[in-house]
Amino acid sequence: SANFSEAMALFPVTRDLGPVLLLALTAFLWKKHFYMRGLTYRRTVVPVARERLLKSIFYLGFLGTLDTVLRRSGQVLSTILPKALAQLLPSEMVGFLLRLCLLHLPWALWAYRGPLSEKGSTRDDRGWSDAVTRSALWRNMAKCFGTRIVLSEEWRQLSEEQRRRWFDRHYVIAMHPHGLLPLGAILNGLTWAGGGLKGITASGAELPEPENGGKLLHQRWFRHMKLRAAVASGACGLFPGFYEMFTTLGAFECTKPFIRDVLRQQKDVAIFVGGAQESCYATPGRYVCFVSAHKGFVRLALEEHRDILPMWTFGDESIMPQMLKPPAWLTALQTYFKSITGLLVPPGFSGLPRFVPLTLVTGVPVSLEDLWPAKLGDAVTDAAVEEGHRRYIQAQQKLFDSNKALVAGDHKNAVIEFL
Repeated sequence: SANFSEAMALFPVTRDLGPVLLLALTAFLWKKHFYMRGLTYRRTVVPVARERLLKSIFYLGFLGTLDTVLRRSGQVLSTILPKALAQLLPSEMVGFLLRLCLLHLPWALWAYRGPLSEKGSTRDDRGWSDAVTRSALWRNMAKCFGTRIVLSEEWRQLSEEQRRRWFDRHYVIAMHPHGLLPLGAILNGLTWAGGGLKGITASGAELPEPENGGKLLHQRWFRHMKLRAAVASGACGLFPGFYEMFTTLGAFECTKPFIRDVLRQQKDVAIFVGGAQESCYATPGRYVCFVSAHKGFVRLALEEHRDILPMWTFGDESIMPQMLKPPAWLTALQTYFKSITGLLVPPGFSGLPRFVPLTLVTGVPVSLEDLWPAKLGDAVTDAAVEEGHRRYIQAQQKLFDSNKALVAGDHKNAVIEFL
């Protein structure tokens, strides 16, 4: 009897701490084995069953912690509110049923039919929807900023024959900057909010478009383009809202075997090659291309016999001003969270959101054909990767300098930094 009473006395404590311990366990495993990171950190792909198990444990811990916060908040309110108001609060049983019906069951159903299901996998682009790319939601969101996608002025310097060379190819697309959330790249690149790519340059000059262009996004210029995006798995696979947004726009986990498979389906894959680290430089007036040590995308393009299509979104660096010098403890917490999830959460903000013009500029593809290996998928030399990387940086510099004075948002004095 005494043991039973002691166990019941400990139940509220274990009920509160249990979910937190589950979250801690998940974080430990993700960090130690790089389960939420790409193959830069891991040698093999995480087995599907293990991925789903770890996500399930995370959801149990997350929902349990949220449940504890809501339950304890109700208990605190019942003690500090006047008696007349406190009586209006639901009883503990009614509160439990409300949390069960409004939180736990909907989330469990969503997870079961979404990220924990075979149909909802984020390992490829199976969730892509043409209808979603055309949704009025994106156009209404774009009205807050002013979005458009244009060709770089460099296209005007090419002859018609030179331009024709690029119309029917598929690409590895290198996107910059990452931004805190690359909203301009998403709206202009993955939806019709920017109007889709056509024969208009940053200055407004019109170039003749190819005949028989397709009807999908950007196919008025690149006739066979089927654009998808490789993103951090934590961003596209864990939480409602983000999961639906990314998967229906064709995003999938940024892991080399998955990217390779999508490329071999004759599709184009956009990669934010600066990674999450590039987002820490997102602040008005600074234009950082964090690519000096990132060469995996070049190696991938060479192995898969692809050229690289450079893109830069002017304005994505300015949407949300960040703290320039956050406290050391906050930076340490930010770095620790990135080591677990691969996402770089901003340490803090130094101002309100800015509704700036967002212009996605599409450069001339970087030709790598002379560096391709003999057979698709064959290994490539480090020398070929270095040369391809050099060409890419040169192309991105040219794109930036050729268009910065022509796009909206007062970027004429901008200087690109390669870090």
